[in-house]
This record gives sequence, C-alpha cells and structure tokens, in this order.
Amino acid sequence: MSYGVLAAVTVVAAGLCGEAAKEPDPKISTIFPVAGRPGDSFEAVIRGTDLEKARSVIFEGSGLRASLLGAESEAGTEVKVKIAVAPDTPAGRYQLRVVTANGVTNQIALDVLAGPLVEQSAVHGAVSEFPVTIMGRLNRPGDTDDYWLEIRDGVTLSFEAVSLTPAFDPAIALYEPSGSWFDSHRLNRIAFNDEPLSFPGLSRNALLVHKFSRSGKYCVKVSGFNGDGGPDHAYELNITSGVKPTPSLHPGLSAVFEERQFTRLLRPTRMRDLASRGGSGKTEQPLETFRAAKEGSAEIPVMTIPGVVEGRITLPGEVHVIRVRLEKAQDIVFEVETPEATLPRFNPVVRLLEPGGREIATDVYTKLNNNGLYMMKMIRAKTTLSIGAAGEYTLQIRDITTACAGQDFRYRVLVRQQVPHVGNVEIAPERVNLPAGGSKPLNVSIDREEGFRGYVTVDVEGLPAGVTARPAFENPEDKPPLPNGGRLERYTPREQRTTVMLIATPDAPQSDIPKRIRVVVRVVRDGSLVAPLAVKEIPLMVLPRTTS
Repeated sequence: MSYGVLAAVTVVAAGLCGEAAKEPDPKISTIFPVAGRPGDSFEAVIRGTDLEKARSVIFEGSGLRASLLGAESEAGTEVKVKIAVAPDTPAGRYQLRVVTANGVTNQIALDVLAGPLVEQSAVHGAVSEFPVTIMGRLNRPGDTDDYWLEIRDGVTLSFEAVSLTPAFDPAIALYEPSGSWFDSHRLNRIAFNDEPLSFPGLSRNALLVHKFSRSGKYCVKVSGFNGDGGPDHAYELNITSGVKPTPSLHPGLSAVFEERQFTRLLRPTRMRDLASRGGSGKTEQPLETFRAAKEGSAEIPVMTIPGVVEGRITLPGEVHVIRVRLEKAQDIVFEVETPEATLPRFNPVVRLLEPGGREIATDVYTKLNNNGLYMMKMIRAKTTLSIGAAGEYTLQIRDITTACAGQDFRYRVLVRQQVPHVGNVEIAPERVNLPAGGSKPLNVSIDREEGFRGYVTVDVEGLPAGVTARPAFENPEDKPPLPNGGRLERYTPREQRTTVMLIATPDAPQSDIPKRIRVVVRVVRDGSLVAPLAVKEIPLMVLPRTTS
C-alpha cells in the first residue's frame, strides 16, 4: 500500500472514530442599540452564536415587540431586528430571547428610557443639553470613546456608565483642555471613577459627580477599566444635572430563600419560616429584641433565646456585650444581619464566650490554605454549635478592625435553637432545548440545614406532549476532604443534588415557540406536601430529532 493511500485511510478512520458533532447551543451576548424610548421604533443587531434560522424575538413582559428583518450573518453570529416600543411602556429593563431552529437562547436586557437618547454616531459637536443618554460601544481592546461637553459655570453633573455586558467593567474620566508647558491644548484629567465600591454582588457601573467651577468645554471619556473592548462591550452614558445618589452598597439576593448572606432579613417570623421549610410547622416562638451594652458597663443585660440583639458600632474599637441565658444543654445557632453598612465596609465579628471567658465559637471561619500554607479567615453570616451545659454565656460584637465605625454600622444577631430545615434551593439550567428522541437533565440542589433529614420532592409541571420527566442518578463527584478545613460543619450546610431527566419520544411534536415548564420543590411533612419551597419557570423547546 502506498503512503498516499495509507494517509487517506488514516484520515477517513479518524473521521469515523472521532467525536460526534457538537449540538448547536444558541446564545446571545448583546444587543445594539441598547435602549429605546416609549413610542420609538428602531433597528437593532443582536449578537451571539448559533443563531442560524432565527424565527422570532420574545420579550418578558408587555409593551415591546420585535420583528426579524431577514438579514443575518452567515456565521450565525448576528440577527437584525426591528423593535417597536409601545407609547405607554414604563421605563425599565426588559429581558429578551431569540427563538431559532436550534432552540431558544438565554436572555439579555434592553432598556426603555424616558429621557433624550442618542447613539454615539449621532453625536456631533459638544453636548450642552442635559439630561441625555448616549449609547456607545468599545469595538476593540484599548478603545476609548470621547464626548465633548459645553458647560456653564457652577453646574453640577452626574456621569454614569452602565454596562450591558456582565464581563465589561466601564470607567469614566473627565478632562479639561488646560494645557501644559509643551502643549497648550493638552487634556488634563480632573476626575475619574471606576465604580463606587468594587465587591462581589455590587454594581460595576461607573458613577462620577463633578461640580464645574468655570464655563467652557470639557471632555468625558468612557473606557474599559482593564482596557478591554470588543463588539459586545456596549454601554449607556447617562449625563444628568445635579447629584445622582450612589448605588446601593447592599449586594442583592439571588436565591428565593437565603440565610447565609449578611443582607437577608431576620424577620420576627424567622422561627416559623424555618419550621415551614422543615419537618415541623409547630415552632411559633416569638422573637424578643434586646440591646447590648458597651464592654466595661456596670450592667450587662441578659437575653433569652430565641432572641435578637441589636446595636450600632459608632466609635472605632467599640465592643458590645450581652449575656445569653441557656436553661439546658442544646444545639444553637447565631445568625448575623447587617441592615445598613455591610461587607466589606462593616465586618461584624461575633464571639460566644463561656462563663470563664474562653471563646467557644465565633462567626470567623478559619482554615489553612494548603498552597501557601497560611491561615485564611472568612466572616460567616451563620454559625451552628452545640452547648454542653446550661448557664450564662457572653456574646461579644465588634467590627473586625479597631479603626472603622459609623452610624450605619448597625447589626442584628439572632440567637436561637437549631431548627432542621431546607435552606437554599438551586435549579438549573435556565432553558432547555430538547431534541425529539433525546434527553436533557434538570439539576436540583438543596442545602440540608441544621440536621434536616426529611424528604424533599421535585415535580416538573406543564410539560409539552411527548415529553416526560424521570428521576435519575448522576455520576457522583468525588470531592476529597479538606485536610485542614477547620470547623467546616459550623459554617456550611450539607448539600445534596438530584437530577430529573426530561425525555422526549422520537415522535414528540416540535415546538414553534418555547413552552414554560415549572419546576417545583416541596418538603414532605407528616405524609403530605407543604407549600412550595422554590418554583422556577424554564422555557423548553422540542427540536427535530438529531441524526448521528
């Protein structure tokens, strides 16, 4: 056999033995223009992948419609649409998806704004009328968009760069042409902002407020904080008169029920709420509120459990204390809420001390980092522990530093008995494209908190014809134990995962538009299902059967 024939045979064999072609997975990353006004009708381009044979664009909520213009890139990366915003559409952020022959995409946002709105290509000369929103895009890494302003003496303006892409971190800089020794027209920076505070869960939008001391022309520049850019790096530059409030420095809660974030609310019905998520609904104990005293005070108040201690760390180095009376040995919990200032500004340290003054528990989780061989410390919003004897214990609250304090350094610490219950529930994915004759998994994870051992059910409602849901076992992930994990059981729940397989028959009717199915998670109590712990609606499409 010749070398040429052998090479040909090798190539064919490699093709036959290679992996099957990857299923298309339609996704969208951005839309531009990124906003419209009530009553507007405008053309836009949606970018993404696997967008061939787009059929329609659907919006969450009413007031917006989109029609395909029929022009799309051959690579399936762009879809051109015409968007109409009804005149009575309220200002706000609206989510959209694209429906294609390959299934339904993820969702991205389009803003509806009430004020003046202009694309960057339509900005000619200096902008002098405010408010105004300029829609722009940094097309390449290192790009900076410049806009000239005509400013009157004494005016105060707020500049906000709103990112429309999660990975894009915009920055704003303000310049004046005050010149230098070598160049009389040189632009000199007079103000800059990346974001008010960089921390997980907080906004990455840049906000800059500046009062102009003299009239003249100024230049505002929008850039990527790390110099990033690309076709998906779109933004809104909002310029308004006056001082725009700083965005909330409280990270939002993404879960339906959250108990391990400092910003969640410890409501008066906390004990009942926890019991409703577990095997018993009989916990009706009210929560009494107590005030802590400053360390060194002659009188230290005593609290009983369940109860909430409240206070404010208003002076640097201030320490608050309260005694906790326990009538018997028991398993307890203390949960910490920061209603105003929170991490990373306010870092509350809570310590529980036995009558002799020895620390027996704290909300600071300590473990050894096995790579750098150094101790890692993390403040946790919830701590569980077992108390072996009745008595009066001391609860101590302070900031982790001795330099930070303020009127907004407010804390609430709930001390209570343990209540076995289901904590956070996560359901994935957020969309399902299911080929006829195929199957796709729905993954559900729950946190078993405080020794909960009851049954939890998962139901899938509203399935289209030809699709069924079956419980399934996934291949478990073997996680090695942390060799130096510290008291991990005090600070983390026991996570459990289950899988429901969505199975479509070979003759299942194909979908023209997505159907919204409902995944419902419930606890079984006394042989009956309680109210849902979590409900998630997921768009599902049945696609043509794939051929191998």
